[in-house]
Amino acid sequence: MTREQILTKLLEHIGDGLWMLAALAKAGKPVNKERLKELTNNHYRLKRQVGELPIRSRHTLDLLAARLEGAALVDVEGVGRAKMYTLSELGWELIRFREQMKEKSEGGKQ
Repeated sequence: MTREQILTKLLEHIGDGLWMLAALAKAGKPVNKERLKELTNNHYRLKRQVGELPIRSRHTLDLLAARLEGAALVDVEGVGRAKMYTLSELGWELIRFREQMKEKSEGGKQ
């Protein structure tokens, strides 16, 4: 598989996890899971302003965090009993790739 195929496949399956990646990128520092939920939902409200929030329950938060961790899109470090999440290199690469795809699609519309 090519780089583009792999990143496209990740984007297809990440779902609302993309909002979590964006929130981590915006935070720019390690964030615990509860704070990640707040940042993600706040970022969603700023960008979309309508619709259901991407993280409505602790269950959803746990599922999305585990999915991102399993896909190596976030780095997790234990600090005491808390897990601190940061964007991994692959996570940054996925965000850059999505921005490139967005620019290409917007360029084609003009």
